[in-house]
Amino acid sequence: MGKSAIRVALFLVFLSGVLYCTEERFQFFRLRSVSFDSLALVSDDQLWKRVEPKAHRFWPFFSLKLGSIERSIMAEAPVDIDISRTGPGVFKVKAKPLEPWFMVFWAGGEWFLAREGRMWSVHHSMNSIISQQSAREGAVLVWGRGLPDPVPSGIDIENSVKDSLIPCDEIESWKEALDNLGFYKKVSSITINRSEGRRTVEILERTSEGSVRILLDEFPAHWPPLLEAVNDILSQTGLKDKNLLVDTTYSGKILVRVIS
Repeated sequence: MGKSAIRVALFLVFLSGVLYCTEERFQFFRLRSVSFDSLALVSDDQLWKRVEPKAHRFWPFFSLKLGSIERSIMAEAPVDIDISRTGPGVFKVKAKPLEPWFMVFWAGGEWFLAREGRMWSVHHSMNSIISQQSAREGAVLVWGRGLPDPVPSGIDIENSVKDSLIPCDEIESWKEALDNLGFYKKVSSITINRSEGRRTVEILERTSEGSVRILLDEFPAHWPPLLEAVNDILSQTGLKDKNLLVDTTYSGKILVRVIS
């Protein structure tokens, strides 16, 4: 190694030492502050218990951990979290409560489902902070037989929010199809089942004197002529005060049964 290389190496060691001592004394990279737009939604304790000591000391490390901190909080609280840097070592936490889209019946329990697919129990300990205490949609979604668990079974229902397996985009398309055909406003529940590899959608319409269960396949493009035929059937005299099961899943025919 030449003398010039040695000089450069010694200078770099000296410079590193100076920078280290300066940082130790003045702590330019310390985490200076974290502000919250609403402590009513997320407390400072929920954040700080997830911040490692070295993240206090070096804010760039805290910045690298923002995604995991956000996900960790949202796995426990029914909120959307966004943590952003507003200056060197200065951060802001924005929280927005989740909005229940549908009430879901599954495994004997009642759950809230947000439009983006997150799901949590109606008995969650933090439900007082959500945007409303009832689902936006009046119809209840029943996650029925033959389907995979929408969230892991055995979770701590009072302290867990999970990304569910419920196909929210499909449910939205079913809702829109029923709405366009004039059925949705009368629906009190939508039940999804799976049998022999096929899903079925069952809508329940309650009347003052009875009820109608309409069984459909999972493809809303097939529904318009079927539901038009169902309307014709239901308009017949003698059926209005009955409890009916109308099955449209057979090819070329619609079966109607009176059920007790």
